[in-house]
Amino acid sequence: MNDIYTELFEKLSRLQWLLQRQHLRSHAEYGPMGDPTRGQGRVLAMLKMKPEISMRDLSYLLAIRHQSLNELLNKLEKSGYITRTPSETDKRSIMVSLTEKGKNEQHMEMDFGIFSCLNEEEQAAFGEYLDRVIAALEERLGDSPDTEADEPEDGDVHEPRPGGPRFDPRGFPPPPRGPRSHNWG
Repeated sequence: MNDIYTELFEKLSRLQWLLQRQHLRSHAEYGPMGDPTRGQGRVLAMLKMKPEISMRDLSYLLAIRHQSLNELLNKLEKSGYITRTPSETDKRSIMVSLTEKGKNEQHMEMDFGIFSCLNEEEQAAFGEYLDRVIAALEERLGDSPDTEADEPEDGDVHEPRPGGPRFDPRGFPPPPRGPRSHNWG
């Protein structure tokens, strides 16, 4: 039974690697619209639905932080896909608009033909198998990375990078240790 688990895991790992390779290739070939579900492609896809929107609303709709959105918008603006201008009604607000180049950018089709080797019945069965595996993992891990199961227990210390500073879950460095750790006077 362990041999089957190992083989399945190796096959899934290989599939993940190949999908990542396909994503990188499509991004190189089609640019930011290589994947309308991620990064710059996702921003452009949203702007195609609403060609002018405030940064605040765009950040909310995409469910990303303002800093992350700003990074994506800087790249899109530098490439000539969007412009940012102060709002006429509220000078504190920045409006994001598609340029002609952004309006003319075509979405790449997400069908890479990877399932063409399966007939419709096999595709449906494969989809059901994936649903069961995903459901089992979500049940075990929780369906959100923000669940309590992923939180460290009190007293755990985080080390963000090897040799980096260590912090407790609240973001504070650990208390000093040793006989001179108290500063009482």
